[in-house]
Amino acid sequence: MTEKLKSLLPPHPFHLPAGLATRLAETLGLSAEQLMLELIPVARSYARPPVSRFQVGAVARGRSGDLYLGVNLEFPGQSLIQTVHAEQCAVSNAMSHGEKGLEALAVSSEPCGFCRQLLNELADGGRLTVLIPSQAPIPLAELLPRSFGPGDLGIEDRLLAQTVEPLEIPPEAPGLIREAFLAANRSYAPYSRAAAGLALRTVDGKLFTGAYAENAAFNPSTSPLHAALIQMVGQGRDFGEIVEAVLVEPESAQVSQIGVTRLLLEQVAPQASLTVHLART
Repeated sequence: MTEKLKSLLPPHPFHLPAGLATRLAETLGLSAEQLMLELIPVARSYARPPVSRFQVGAVARGRSGDLYLGVNLEFPGQSLIQTVHAEQCAVSNAMSHGEKGLEALAVSSEPCGFCRQLLNELADGGRLTVLIPSQAPIPLAELLPRSFGPGDLGIEDRLLAQTVEPLEIPPEAPGLIREAFLAANRSYAPYSRAAAGLALRTVDGKLFTGAYAENAAFNPSTSPLHAALIQMVGQGRDFGEIVEAVLVEPESAQVSQIGVTRLLLEQVAPQASLTVHLART
């Protein structure tokens, strides 16, 4: 089935609009959930785990019906805290495309505790259906009983369904800086109130952006750079193609993305320049 499915997919199918997902399921005689499970090997082919050599693939279905693929990413020479999990990748992918909520998630292996905590940050996260090959569907609440989440810290916002307190974009801001501001204004930062965004430019002029996303446990959280790199992976791009990066965060931020951004960027794209803009709040 996977080979037939691959023949019907567009190049780099990291985001499949609802209409295409429906047509694929109908053509292959699959339910929506079966299609998600069949897409797991496709997702895994994008994984970049040079340390563990363990490929993980995930497929999330948004409330829109769109499908978002996710994979695990590892960065040799860096702390393992820099690792991106496949479920985390799929959520970030959905966030980058403006998705407002997730209904189901298919994953090649049972989600680890890190990812269960992250998924619990979603609106109605406890009712999220988790699909694992050769197992019955299971709600996240059964995988994460007696959970700790935003409500325990008095937070009403939820990941993907967050309200936004936008940073003021300077009217004279040029393209890459403006894109970084726009990314920052998509952030989910209800705990630190330190929205942050990043824009990358590759050698051929292609732009990739990423927004910061927090969690009630504080870690797992997704940095703007990780979110932007996820979008590059979805297009099959090499990190060595990055030539310029712009990071935006508030000047009075309780937490800062500058250090972690500089550290990882120097590892994956040592030739790239990094400019930091501190926004007034």
